[in-house]
Amino acid sequence: MKEKTRTTIAVIVSLIAYYVLHNMLFWNPLVSGIIAVVLYFAVFLLLKPVLRIGDTNVENIRGGEAMHRMMSDAHDDMQSIYMASQKIKDKDIKRKAEKLHELGSRILNYLNDNPSSIPEARRFFTYYLDTGQNILNKYMRLETSNPGSAEIKALSEKTSRGMDILYDAFTKQFSRLMRNELMDVEADIKMLEESLEG
Repeated sequence: MKEKTRTTIAVIVSLIAYYVLHNMLFWNPLVSGIIAVVLYFAVFLLLKPVLRIGDTNVENIRGGEAMHRMMSDAHDDMQSIYMASQKIKDKDIKRKAEKLHELGSRILNYLNDNPSSIPEARRFFTYYLDTGQNILNKYMRLETSNPGSAEIKALSEKTSRGMDILYDAFTKQFSRLMRNELMDVEADIKMLEESLEG
């Protein structure tokens, strides 16, 4: 729920409470006012949205709000990559941008299901995603404004190479995340085997 909506609902409830207490039940205006103010804050706090990463409440994670912001920014970057991939006319760059978006979405889905792994992906969030969307958006704008020029052809080669580098970086990031998951599974299996032997 948006902050403005929460505030509006809390104000309406407190005004109604004041009106009922003071004008209909004839309570003291000061007491009615105090109860209305308490009700305002109670309603405002009750309507506070619960921030989540996947199924996990952000308040239950150390540094959860910062992680939630990173995930939110990452989703914005992924949306920007997707939009650029749909508008770019160069087929090679378009294909590579779509692949980059697909892999980036898989990484975000994994992190959504495994919020404890988010700190391990900090460089992915702060550098690679942002760089990918910047490159694609700049290329898209230049391609639209000056299609077919020699500069665009030269830029197309560099952008295509940049997409390859980014895809490789995304792949390595996903592999690192999966490696940690595999190590966790191996540790669980080892503990299970040890418990059966004992």
